[in-house]
Amino acid sequence: MATKKNIRRNEQGITIMEVLIAMVILSLSLLLLLNMAMVALDGNDWSDRTTRATVLLQQKLEELRADSDPADGADTSSGVSRSWTVTDVGHHLRRIEVLAQWEDVRSQAKSNSVTAYIQVEPD
Repeated sequence: MATKKNIRRNEQGITIMEVLIAMVILSLSLLLLLNMAMVALDGNDWSDRTTRATVLLQQKLEELRADSDPADGADTSSGVSRSWTVTDVGHHLRRIEVLAQWEDVRSQAKSNSVTAYIQVEPD
């Protein structure tokens, strides 16, 4: 009968130091991903509020263009404060300035404005 040689293989497990290093790397990676997610959410919020304000600016400008005798005014819609001024600049021409103001997610004041010139029909 042949004798089996006791062959010891060099099988070692992972050390505690390797586990700790892997956990540190994984933790840092997750923190960076969380930071990127927060930046993306802030960007989405900024984009949403700016788009909403711009749409409201355009709507008010179209309303004032359709009005035969527009006047200065102000209102609030969807958390956006709008104010507008109408100025006669002569030669059957009016300048309309519309300003929108709102607060971002960090309560910082933001604004956007548009200016247009419209032709007035002579009386």
